[in-house]
Amino acid sequence: MKLYFHEQDVVDAVCVYEASLHAYRPEQIEADLQFHPDRGFHASARLPYRTVELHEQDMIDAIAVYLRDYHNFIPERLRIDLQFQEQTGVTAEIIAE
Repeated sequence: MKLYFHEQDVVDAVCVYEASLHAYRPEQIEADLQFHPDRGFHASARLPYRTVELHEQDMIDAIAVYLRDYHNFIPERLRIDLQFQEQTGVTAEIIAE
């Protein structure tokens, strides 16, 4: 099965992931996704009273946790590929085996 996450789906996954790590509700967190050709993917998650930086692997983990918690996927059976295009922003292609 192949899934495609638009940029908002990736943002939602980051918010859910950071909320679970820091005992907040996902709606209390704001996330900004970024791509730099030399540094790759990263994100900033603004929690109440602090900001957390996520690297590419953290973003992949966030998508896997989101799919596990909300859609009962097995994270170890997911292949997640982050992508960037100027028109669509940061997206993810997910293959579930």
